[in-house]
Amino acid sequence: MSDAAAVPEIEQRPEMHLAVVRETVPFDRIPELYDRAYPKIFAALEAAGVTPAAAAMGVMHGSPSADGLDLSVAVPILHPLAESDGEVTIETLPSARTATLLLRGDFSGLSAAYEKLYAWISDQGEQPTDIAWEQYLTEPEPGGDPASNETLIGVQLAGG
Repeated sequence: MSDAAAVPEIEQRPEMHLAVVRETVPFDRIPELYDRAYPKIFAALEAAGVTPAAAAMGVMHGSPSADGLDLSVAVPILHPLAESDGEVTIETLPSARTATLLLRGDFSGLSAAYEKLYAWISDQGEQPTDIAWEQYLTEPEPGGDPASNETLIGVQLAGG
């Protein structure tokens, strides 16, 4: 369950380099993409001698379509990799004003949290761009309590 008391805010986020596996994926296959992508990303980073710079992420590009969601399964890194292995590539999120909201609880609350954040953005007179992301501040553990998960969601804003 999400934290109903969580309040969105706008912050200036710095440019962020990401090692990613990006695909357009049907909604029912999103967990499969994450399960397949993270081992590949972490193996590529280890082979390059690169340590993650922050918690893992998922970055959504544009709006969902009939084909699914254009999704980058991502790990932040300090500098772009010199080479990619083909499936693991590099993306850079630009520095941007970003509306953020912290979700506490299991992932079933993500949809409601995004609805709350987008409604808040509109109420503030702001315009979202086509980039939204979620950063998994607590790593889910097998057998762990999903209620203890913390996920920061963000939507980049137009004009800055």
